[in-house]
Amino acid sequence: MSAGSSGLGVDAEAEVHSAREMAGGPAPVVWARRAVSGALGDDGDDVARWASRCRVAVVDAWDLGTAERFKALAPDTRILCRKHLTMADPAETGPRTSSGISYARAEAHGGWFATDRAGQRIGWDEGTGPVHLRVWDPEYRAAWVDAVTAEVRDSPFDGVLAVGDLEATPPLDLPLPDLGSKGQQREAVDNLIHAAGAALVGDGKILVTALGDARRSPDRWSGLARWGGVLEPGWMSTVGGRLLDPGTARQQADRLCQGEEHSLPEDAVAILRTPVPVDLAEEAAEDLVRYGLAAFWVFGGGRGLYAATSPDGSHSHWITDMQWDLGLPLEPPSVVVNLWSRTFSAGWVAVNLASDGRRRRHVTLPTGYLLPDGSRPPEQVVLGPHQGMVLVRDPGTVQI
Repeated sequence: MSAGSSGLGVDAEAEVHSAREMAGGPAPVVWARRAVSGALGDDGDDVARWASRCRVAVVDAWDLGTAERFKALAPDTRILCRKHLTMADPAETGPRTSSGISYARAEAHGGWFATDRAGQRIGWDEGTGPVHLRVWDPEYRAAWVDAVTAEVRDSPFDGVLAVGDLEATPPLDLPLPDLGSKGQQREAVDNLIHAAGAALVGDGKILVTALGDARRSPDRWSGLARWGGVLEPGWMSTVGGRLLDPGTARQQADRLCQGEEHSLPEDAVAILRTPVPVDLAEEAAEDLVRYGLAAFWVFGGGRGLYAATSPDGSHSHWITDMQWDLGLPLEPPSVVVNLWSRTFSAGWVAVNLASDGRRRRHVTLPTGYLLPDGSRPPEQVVLGPHQGMVLVRDPGTVQI
């Protein structure tokens, strides 16, 4: 294969470029994929489809083929390697694993496993799954930083997505023999993130950190973004996937999207992810993805990136509405009760934050817009609770 070749063939590459021309470039969307340890990446057609759609892709450490194909098709797409901060999985035999320190290396060292008050290693899934590592050990943190920076230094990855914050891992039964409080645990995690971020930035890479339930700690959200970015894995929901009530949803939006006090660096990657339960019917899943997308536009004003995946990140969802970059906001968000809307230079969006099934809202749609599939919308629609709508500007309509 020649240098710069994607290996997908002329037709596939033409499909990518034509799709980007129609959509005006990749929309503010993220593609995430997780596979069984050692499994190869998706086939070329799937990579080609997503290369035309997204600005950031997240893949596994061992999925170098997917990262290389993405880079060949979409050089401007940022490719992140997922790495866990605080665990190791004995099922992963390497040489590349989802953790910064592999289980084999932790076993060889002997002192990095977290132990309970009985001296037993602390694991998930009743001891058959991943095990906790002692992130509060400075030696462990230094080894994690060295291992991860070395692994991505000469790779196609543009950086690392760090996962495994406290809200996303099983809670420890504190105190432990060498850890007294959750505050100390969080401080250790933050120290690791800052050390890794400084090292990666020094190598020309970035570190994006997944912060579960970031609305509760907006200072961390803005502070940890300095190394490249942050990800909220529960946009408009809890980390576990329960949709937020209107007041809590507004709190999340205010703190992550609009609060000047907690604003992010201008060049930081801010990803808002809607978790989609795997047992949802197709129509319900599409409604949930659209709801999160509409809230992303209304409250974020197009700043940042949107993702919708299964809770474990193994499958990314796509709906037609996600292909469009709606441009710049022309006004602040407007609201009637819990129905929010906003006009953009290339579109119009509405979202109903209500949780009560009786809070359906009749919405009169503005003229001069199309549904994302190109058809004309009706004059009025009904948005149920936790539903959204995205319209794109009709290019054939003269705007006055």
